[in-house]
Amino acid sequence: MPRIVQAVKALLPDSRVYVFGSVLKGEAVGGSDVDVLIVSSLLPVDNLSRAEIKARVEELASLPPYHPFELHLADESEAKWYFSRVKELVEVTDAG
Repeated sequence: MPRIVQAVKALLPDSRVYVFGSVLKGEAVGGSDVDVLIVSSLLPVDNLSRAEIKARVEELASLPPYHPFELHLADESEAKWYFSRVKELVEVTDAG
């Protein structure tokens, strides 16, 4: 996770990074992903540009082509949906 956070911060300096989902709850199984919410006011609106940011994060974090991380991008307004519906969100720093 520290490499992902560092990559996100390099691209979106104002970002906050959270982990949520089955891994956080201790309910993960072999095929579970790791849900990562990235909140930033610097995110572009269009989906193609957001996909490029996800790809760049994966590249900068040196993630392999197949990895368990599901990156969710949200601006401050969109993040309200996550904060109101996801019961367990833990902020992650670059220290891990």
